[in-house]
Amino acid sequence: MRLIYPADTFRPKVVDETYEEEYEAAKEAGFSVSLFNFEEFQAGSFKVFPPIEAGEVTLYRGWMMTGPEYTRFHQALTTRGASPLTTPEEYLKCHHLPGWYDLLKPFTAETRFYTEADDIAADLASVGWTGCFMKDYVKSLSTDGGSVVSDLSALESVIQKMRKYRGQIEGGLCARHLEDYDASTERRFFVFRGRAFGDGTEVPLPVMEAASQISSPFFTVDVAMRCDGVLRIIELGDGQVSDRKHWGSHDFVRVLGDVKSALK
Repeated sequence: MRLIYPADTFRPKVVDETYEEEYEAAKEAGFSVSLFNFEEFQAGSFKVFPPIEAGEVTLYRGWMMTGPEYTRFHQALTTRGASPLTTPEEYLKCHHLPGWYDLLKPFTAETRFYTEADDIAADLASVGWTGCFMKDYVKSLSTDGGSVVSDLSALESVIQKMRKYRGQIEGGLCARHLEDYDASTERRFFVFRGRAFGDGTEVPLPVMEAASQISSPFFTVDVAMRCDGVLRIIELGDGQVSDRKHWGSHDFVRVLGDVKSALK
């Protein structure tokens, strides 16, 4: 299995510093690794170094891609003879909230989905909501007041800020019911084909349920304890574009080693 990382913008044979520690740990563990320029790829050019060998399974570890970008990335790899671990459909299964929500509804905050043209505030008011946590299919607003809407009259302002800072609304809009979490309890688990991995942490029931229900081959599950003591799923993500958070690089690479062994 070959791991593919983004290169430094100006040094095509040097990994981007964000992924340097993981990249070096992967090489130490015997992984084949390649680099590509992410900005050039977004502009329509894809060059990978060292080249991919025909028949190799590839796993991307890098920046988030939109659905169309990941489809182009997948096509660029397959035309070079590679076998990407994750298909575009599997990528969106976890990258976009609607892809997994119905399967895990009992374990996560109630969510209502909208287009940008919808009167979201009116719809939420009609079902008795007075506020929400607003995000698009992928991310929330992490600056300028954040995504918590405590008064529906402020909803459009939050959406406008999302457009401003993110450049676009990806997929659509999601209004999530407000739940109060203990941030110190948040943990990230990686899942490969039904097997969940924690960094020395016991795998809880909601994560095991996600591992059994979600068909994508490599994804993450973030959980946190609600302030009433109930463990909840905060979000899922495609494992290729999820950072390690509290995971050490060598611990994470050992998980990738298990993935590699399972593919043989």
